[in-house]
Amino acid sequence: MADEVDYPMVLVSCDMQLLQANRAARRGLEDGIAFSVSCAELQLRCRVDHASLAAAVHTACSRGLRGYVQLTGADSAGAAVAVVPQRGLEGTDVALLTFSRAQLCETLSMHAFARHHALTAGETRVLEALCSGHSAPAIARRHGVAVTTVRTQLTSLRAKTGAKTVNDLLRTVARLPPMVNVLQRGGPQPS
Repeated sequence: MADEVDYPMVLVSCDMQLLQANRAARRGLEDGIAFSVSCAELQLRCRVDHASLAAAVHTACSRGLRGYVQLTGADSAGAAVAVVPQRGLEGTDVALLTFSRAQLCETLSMHAFARHHALTAGETRVLEALCSGHSAPAIARRHGVAVTTVRTQLTSLRAKTGAKTVNDLLRTVARLPPMVNVLQRGGPQPS
């Protein structure tokens, strides 16, 4: 089930030994941008972030307290980690780490939303850029169009989705349930 969640989630021991990782976390481990594994230990690239996370994991395991770590490293871009104490196998204390997503909404969910509301390809690209945190002028530059074109597409997006403001639209998209691409999942496929 954890592989169907689009947040990177890992289970670690009190000493940060990686016990399990969901699909999103395994992808993060493969790209090695924010975190990696060295000698079976989960490592964050930024030493300050790693020390903060290790302290929160220790507190979760030893005192059973939930924690929150705001990542400050150059690659983190405002990311955060929720630290939740868990009871592992044979009664050992472990911690579940849930990392924030890299983008507002999972791509497949956003595309399903776009199809449901009959968004054009251009409107869908604008929505994707909005979900990645880009402003109208930045979207215009990226797509090689005038800012007025992007603003017209935003007006159309709001009309088609019933959103009163762009923030309302983004709140709606942020609440979309995750949809994992079956081709990325690995393992046996349903017939």
